[in-house]
Parts: sequence; C-alpha cells; structure tokens
Amino acid sequence: MTLIRPVRTAALTLAAATLLAGCSHQVKQDFGLEANPPDAFQVGEEPPLSLPPELGQLPAPNPGQAPTQEQDAATLGEAALVPQQAVGAPTGGATAGAQELLNEAGPTPPAGIREQVNQNALVASRPAGFVAKLEGQGEGSDQVVDASAEAKRLQQNEALGLPVTQGATPQQAPVQPAGFWHKLLNSF
Repeated sequence: MTLIRPVRTAALTLAAATLLAGCSHQVKQDFGLEANPPDAFQVGEEPPLSLPPELGQLPAPNPGQAPTQEQDAATLGEAALVPQQAVGAPTGGATAGAQELLNEAGPTPPAGIREQVNQNALVASRPAGFVAKLEGQGEGSDQVVDASAEAKRLQQNEALGLPVTQGATPQQAPVQPAGFWHKLLNSF
C-alpha cells in the first residue's frame, strides 16, 4: 500500500504536466506572455481630417451608422493589388502621355518574344554534351563584343540619326579550346 501512493502521485503529476503542456500556447496568450499582433491584412489607414469650406454645410449626424469616410480593409487591399479596378481603367485607350511614352520606348516587340527569350536562355544554360566536349565546342564558345567596332557602329548610327538598335553588333571570333580529337590529331 505504501508503494501505490507514490506511483499514483507520479501518474497524476505526469498527467497534469501533459495537460499543461498541451494548452501552454493558449495559457501564454491568456496571461499576455505571448505577443498577439494584429492581422496585417485587417489594419487600415485612417482617412485624413477635412473640414468643409463652411461649417454650416456639415452633414447631419446619424447615430448608430458607420462613418462615411472610412473604407473597408478588404476594399483597400483590393485597390492596392489591382489599382485599375479602384481607379477605373481608361476607356478611351491610352492617353497622349502614355502613347508618347510607348513611342519613345521603341518598336513593338514581335509576338511570342518572351517565349523565344526563355527558350534561348534554357538552351544556353544547358551544359555541353559529351560529343560537343570531344569536339571542343563545350566551353569558351561565348560570343564577345568587339568594343572598337561597336563604338564605330554606334557613332555612325548617331551621325545618321538611326536608333542604336539598328545594325548587327560586331562580335570577336571566339577562341575555342581544342577538343580531344583535335589534340589527338594534332599530336601526330
């Protein structure tokens, strides 16, 4: 009988510790020991204070009605994510300023240019294959711009009033390391 009492006390202590550990998060929040920040998506800005030009034109207060100047946090969030919905997209097409900005940006890119650039980048980022390495085409085949020829081309375009994008960019001949087969054949 003397052995049962300590075992029961230990079992009750273990059960109480397990229960307290299970609700420790809620207990910390209830006692203010854990920070409980506000939801960032529900925090809104206060509208600016404004006075009408004449104090006699103040609207009559309606007790119990929500303030008319405050906006809902969800509406503010939607306006921040999709500004065109909040402001309203222009119905008459691009404005004169927007059209001038587009004209200064240069010619319209061809359709599908994004896919073409992504495909070219994917192909260029792949490592050289086994056969290409044997032939010496794997590394060192990057194109290098010929600086002096490019400066001449840009000066000519500027003198003729042409855009800098007109004309091919001069490239230096890439120095490719000799592949295995070239080294083997050149050794004889």
